[in-house]
Amino acid sequence: MSWPSNNRPHAGKLAAGLVLAVSAACGPSGDGGSSASGSARGSGLYLDPADIDFSANPELVDRIVADPHGYFRFINIPFSQRVCDLFAERIAEASSEQTRAFRLNLHGDAHVEQYAITDLGRGLTDFDDSSQGPPFLDLMRFSVSLRLASRVNGWDELTEEGHVRIFLRGYRAALGDPSLEAPEPTVVSRLRSTFSEERGDYLTWVDSLMGPVSPEVETNLLEALAGFADDMVQQHAEVDRLYFDPVSFGYFSLGVGSALDTKFLVRVRGPSDNPLDDDVIEIKQVRDLTGIDCIQTNEDDPLRILLSQARIAYEPFKWLHYVRIGEHNFWTHGWVQNYAEMDVDETFRSPADLAEIAYDAGVQLGLGHPNQAAAPFDEILRQQTLSQLNNYPGEIERISRELADEVYAAWQRFASEAKPSAE
Repeated sequence: MSWPSNNRPHAGKLAAGLVLAVSAACGPSGDGGSSASGSARGSGLYLDPADIDFSANPELVDRIVADPHGYFRFINIPFSQRVCDLFAERIAEASSEQTRAFRLNLHGDAHVEQYAITDLGRGLTDFDDSSQGPPFLDLMRFSVSLRLASRVNGWDELTEEGHVRIFLRGYRAALGDPSLEAPEPTVVSRLRSTFSEERGDYLTWVDSLMGPVSPEVETNLLEALAGFADDMVQQHAEVDRLYFDPVSFGYFSLGVGSALDTKFLVRVRGPSDNPLDDDVIEIKQVRDLTGIDCIQTNEDDPLRILLSQARIAYEPFKWLHYVRIGEHNFWTHGWVQNYAEMDVDETFRSPADLAEIAYDAGVQLGLGHPNQAAAPFDEILRQQTLSQLNNYPGEIERISRELADEVYAAWQRFASEAKPSAE
C-alpha cells in the first residue's frame, strides 16, 4: 500500500542506452559565457530556525533537518528569488521580443519529490507555487534537486553532472518536438505494483489526518463547500449536489514546503450512500508569491494554480476549483486513493532510476512551459527558449552546481542549530 506514508495521496523514444547515459553524459562541463549577475555563493539561503514558528507542526523540523533535500523543499520562495537575482541583468537587458521567452507557464517548485505516480498517471504534481515567468526558475530548481538527490544517495560528482544533463536533454527534446512522449520510467511500474484497492483502510487513514477546527472556521468552511458543490454540479454533468455532502473534515498538516500553510481535508459522500464510495478533496490556501520578483502573479490569485496544472500536468486532478474562506482564497483538488511520490532517500535503486525520472520531468516541462500559446507563438516561444539555452552553454549546469553547494551548506547550519531544540 502506497498511501499510508508521510506524503499525501492525490488527486518519442528515449535515446538508446539511457541506463548508461549517466556516465556518457558527463564529459567536462563547459562554463560558457554567462550574463547571470553575481555568483551563487554567499547569497544567504540559510534560514534561522529561531525565526520560524514550528509550534503548530513541530515534526516538520525533523523532516527539514533529515537531509539537504528536505531543507531545499522548505526554502522554495527564497531560493526562487535567488535565481531571479542571478538572472536579473539578463532580464533587464532583454528586448521586448526576447522577454516573451521569460513568460512561460511555470511549475514553480519543480523538484524530484514532486514527481508522483497516481491512479491517474505520473509526472510532476503540486502546483502551489506555479505562475508565469522565466523558464530558468524551473530548470534551476529541478537541476539543484537532482544534484542534492545524487548526494543523498552517495553518488559521485560525475553521476550528479550526468543527471542534470539528461534532464536538460529531455527539456530540449520536447521544445524541439511538441509531440514527444517520454517512455515510462522503470520506477513508475515498480511503485504502481504496490498500489492497493483496499478502500476502507484508505478512508480510515484519511480521517486520521484531520485536525479539529473551531466553530467559526467550520461555519466558513461549510459555506465555502456549499458554493463549491454548486459550481461542480454545473461543470460536471455526471455528479449531483449530494455527491459533495461533507462526511468529515478538518485541518491537514502533512508536507514539507506546504506544511505551515493552511489546508483542509474534506471527505464527501461521493456517488452513493456506501461509505466506500466516499471521495476526498483537499482545500489549500493560495500562497503569496510576492517575494519572487521575476514572475507574473497576483498576491492571492488561485487561477495561476489551476491554469498551470491544466497546462503542465500530464493528468490534472479532478475537482480543480477555488473557494473563499474567511479573508483568503483557497484552491481545491480531488485526491486519488493511490499516490506515491519519489523519495530521494529510498526510491532509487541505482543512478539509472533517477536518470529516467530526470528525462521524463525534462520532457514534461519542455512540453508544458509553452503549452497553450496560440500558434504560431507556441513555436516562437519554443525556439526562443532553445536559443536562450544555446546562447549560454553550460550555464544551468554551472550555476546549479554552485546553488546546490550553497543549499547544502545552509542545511548543515540549519540542522546544527535546529536539532538541539527539536530533541
